[in-house]
Amino acid sequence: MTDPTVEPHVEGAEAPKTATDMDMARKIWLAGVGAYGKVHAETQDAVEKLTHSAGETFEHLVAMGEEFEERVRKSLARSPEIEKAGQAVETAAAKAQAFSAEQKAALEARLDKVRETVSDTLAPWNVPAMAQALEKLTARVEALARDVADLKAARD
Repeated sequence: MTDPTVEPHVEGAEAPKTATDMDMARKIWLAGVGAYGKVHAETQDAVEKLTHSAGETFEHLVAMGEEFEERVRKSLARSPEIEKAGQAVETAAAKAQAFSAEQKAALEARLDKVRETVSDTLAPWNVPAMAQALEKLTARVEALARDVADLKAARD
C-alpha cells in the first residue's frame, strides 16, 4: 500500500535549481544588502551634518546673546532711572520679606492654637493613655480583692 501524502515522481515536473537560479537569488540578496548599506551611510552623513550644524547654531546663538547682554548693560548703566528702579525694587523686596515674616508668624500662631484645640478635644479618646489607666485600675482592684480575701480568711 502506498502513502497518500507522498507524491509520486512525475515526468516533466520542475527540475532542481540550476547554478544560474542560485546566482540570481544571491544577486537579489546582495542588492538588498547594498540598499541597506546605502541608506545607512546616507543616514549617518545626515546625522553628522545635523550634529555639526546644531553645534554651530548653538555657538552662534550664544555669541549673539552675549553681544545683546553687553549692549543692554551699557544702556542701563547710562540711565539714572535704573538706579532709582533698583532702589525701589530693593525697598519692595524688603517690605515683602517683612510682610512674609509677619504672615508666617501669624500662621504659626494659628496652627499652634488649632493643634492645642485638637489635642484637648481628643485627649479623652487617647487610647494609649486610657489603656495605661485601665491597667493601673485593674492592678488596684486585684490588690483590693486580695485584701478582702485575706480579711475573710482571718475572720473565719
